[in-house]
Amino acid sequence: MAILLYFPTLMGAFFSLGTPQAITALISKSADHTEEILTTGFRLAVVQVFLAVPLFVLCAPLTLTGDNRQLAVPVEISCACGAFMILVPYFNAMAYGLKRFTWVNAVMLAGQAGYVLALLILWLAGTLTPLAAALAALGSQLLQCLLHLIHLKPQWLNRKLPRGAYSQCLALGIRFAAPSLAAVVLLNADRAILIRTTTLEQIGYFAIAFALTMPITITTEAFTQIGFVEVSSAESAGASFALMLRRFQMAQVVAGASFLLACALVDPVIRFGFGKAYVNAIPAAYPLALAMSLRAVTRTLENNLRGLRFIVPGTVGAAI
Repeated sequence: MAILLYFPTLMGAFFSLGTPQAITALISKSADHTEEILTTGFRLAVVQVFLAVPLFVLCAPLTLTGDNRQLAVPVEISCACGAFMILVPYFNAMAYGLKRFTWVNAVMLAGQAGYVLALLILWLAGTLTPLAAALAALGSQLLQCLLHLIHLKPQWLNRKLPRGAYSQCLALGIRFAAPSLAAVVLLNADRAILIRTTTLEQIGYFAIAFALTMPITITTEAFTQIGFVEVSSAESAGASFALMLRRFQMAQVVAGASFLLACALVDPVIRFGFGKAYVNAIPAAYPLALAMSLRAVTRTLENNLRGLRFIVPGTVGAAI
């Protein structure tokens, strides 16, 4: 299951890069052109879907080695259904730009609740397999896309665009892309190496440790997204800088508390929740918890600095 979800996740992270952040920043600063920016972002997302899905369906199975090769067909299926991993970040970015933070949280929670419900139904039906679970996870992404369309009217995503709309959005996305690309490499290099060099059993241990520590980053990055919108939409560089400092301090507190909580829960959750057969995942979870905490704080600072650059004279914000 870790392998089946790895490739769609990589697809979504690699192909979106900095463009969703560009959409959020443009909407938050250009209220008069909101619908044009929404149309631009949606069309760019669709183009990326048509590029990414065939590429991953063809290439992802070629990276499997050893006993992982038996997963070639399931990997192809999961990649074919991975389009929503690209679309969801764009829809979230649009909602963040419109400052609908509560709605984004509600959509994410609904998606996860739908995923758990789907797993329960599959289990009760006796059809819960790694592929079925992976498809249920991707289905939760589809649910989030559909829920976002409640607040995004179809005509908002089909406006006549001015000349240069795509190039403007892509140019800003490229400015945001370098740190995003670095984050993609950082987050996915470990699993890429494991898929090429080790066994399914070892990947399973790592997946458990990763699943228990990833919430540290998710929790902290919830503040990151809000901070990015606030900083990028501030009226002055001084106000933006003050907001950035406050959000960074908040992220440190949240990440630190999450790290301590994760360390306290790692041993009992793995030992009693997963069972004694998975205790080999425990040693990997502690350094991962520290890494996730540091990553969360770094991501918060990185995104807030992007928002600061967006309004300081001489940067792309001034050009727009």
